[in-house]
Amino acid sequence: MACKILWFESDDLYTVRRGKEVGKELGVEVCSIDALDLSFVADNDSTGVYAFGHDLTEEYDAIIIRSFMPFVAESLTLAHLFRAANKVVVDASLTDEGYAISKMHDYLLLAANDVPVPRSRLLFDPTASQAFAAQIGYPCILKGVHGSEGRHVYKVDTPEQLWKRLRQYKTGELMVQEFLPAEEDYRVIVVGYKALPVYVSRQPRTGDFRTNFEFNEKITPYPLSQAPRLQHVAEEAARVLRREFCGVDIRCRGETPLVLEANRRPGFKGFEQETGFDVAKAFIAYVKGRCEQNALSVGGR
Repeated sequence: MACKILWFESDDLYTVRRGKEVGKELGVEVCSIDALDLSFVADNDSTGVYAFGHDLTEEYDAIIIRSFMPFVAESLTLAHLFRAANKVVVDASLTDEGYAISKMHDYLLLAANDVPVPRSRLLFDPTASQAFAAQIGYPCILKGVHGSEGRHVYKVDTPEQLWKRLRQYKTGELMVQEFLPAEEDYRVIVVGYKALPVYVSRQPRTGDFRTNFEFNEKITPYPLSQAPRLQHVAEEAARVLRREFCGVDIRCRGETPLVLEANRRPGFKGFEQETGFDVAKAFIAYVKGRCEQNALSVGGR
């Protein structure tokens, strides 16, 4: 079957360009729009979501939703309209669980399902935050509940530094987390709840403790077959959080791998460049497979 996929994200991004490129290889039409292209219509003659004069739920077999802010409600409405039309939505969880922009939400779900995470507290009383920091010991980490790409993450060495940093944010915007003094952490990309066969080790640049492909850290690729524990924890994190395509960041406490984040909107430019692995092709092939399965399911009703 011919498959048409709508990628909801700005088309000037590397991820979108690569999705379109590999779509041609796989015989899949991948198109992109962002929120400013949308028109929601509700009247007695017509209801739905349109762009450039086309009813999107009629034209496309699947939608990949990777753009949320600042139009969270509209993005979720888009997901529900596609699901109501019996079309594929990635992530599928957007149509039932909803969308929580919160690292603490993720940690709570992971910990409740025995996926190891760093000791973390989101406390709305600064005094309680200081008490927890004293309990786990300095240095510790202050991490933005809604941050991404390494932003709003701080290492603090003293109670005075902690108090000063907390005062720079609104109450509840920062969580306190244990500092893991490892020399490296790891990025595993998971597609369809299965980890890709390569992963990377990331060593922070001198003077920093954070790792992100934007930070010019030292990147080393490895076959995932050499790290079965990383594969297991990454796949478990994706399943628990129901993220069909995610980048799982892992750092170890001793020999125990802990999930720092399961990013539902992973960039993969640096990952592809360092590993030579075609992440975009793996992802579009997965979505194409979901479309084919969905067509059989809908057609068999």
